[in-house]
Amino acid sequence: MYKLILVYSLFCFALFASPKESITNDRIFVGDKVQYEISWDKNTVTDVILDSGELYEDESLPVLEILSVEKNDTKLTATVIFFMAGEFYLPTVWKENGKEVKSKLKIVVSTNLTGQETDIEDLDPPLVFSGPYLFRLFGLIIFFCINLYVLYALYLYWKSKPKVIDAIWEKNPTLPESTKRLRNLEQYLQSDAIFEKELTFKISEYLKEVYSEKLNENLLGQTDSAFLSTIHDKTHIPDAMIREIRMYFRELKYNQSDVILSKEKANEIWNKIKKDFLV
Repeated sequence: MYKLILVYSLFCFALFASPKESITNDRIFVGDKVQYEISWDKNTVTDVILDSGELYEDESLPVLEILSVEKNDTKLTATVIFFMAGEFYLPTVWKENGKEVKSKLKIVVSTNLTGQETDIEDLDPPLVFSGPYLFRLFGLIIFFCINLYVLYALYLYWKSKPKVIDAIWEKNPTLPESTKRLRNLEQYLQSDAIFEKELTFKISEYLKEVYSEKLNENLLGQTDSAFLSTIHDKTHIPDAMIREIRMYFRELKYNQSDVILSKEKANEIWNKIKKDFLV
């Protein structure tokens, strides 16, 4: 009986001696800032360490950032923001009875994405054919040949006609797609009601169009994360600016937001992004 009480007492002592970890939020979403806390008995636990900074899973963009850490003799508190959904353990370590121990608190981060969002333009639905595949293929080949013949005949007819040159007539230049999107964005900035979420989509569309032309690469179909990762790898834009606009896009485009901006505030947001990414 004495041995049983001794074992039970040692078990309870070990249980209560271990640090207690907790977070403030019951549910955590990408972009949320949460408070992490660990408290301990300084007689049995020493050298509790959690450094501020970013945590990477690969070499591209961070999955979370520890913004601040405050520590006293028996408690450590940290502010953490998550950039990606998944399950995470903070890099907290301590010594318990002389043995190094790592954090055991699993933090589950969810996403606000529903799968129904569109980024720049909805893709056209695929063509739906009916009938056996061989007949469809045969009909498509005939249709292509007929069109090719008609186009060739029109070309021969146009070539055989005498050309009249009007020195006054001049073909209107075709505007680049980036110029069209810029005009659309600038017109929206003059609207009476400027929704911050809609403004964010228009800015994102314009940036992708501009960098598609600069890098000679189609970036229009990429998500914001993939797009920003591309310009991170292929431009000299500072990491801090890329992280800042990445969080701004994520918070506005994928959350329920109906904030209406004044023209002055909207132009202030646009001028900052333009200065960071286009000047």
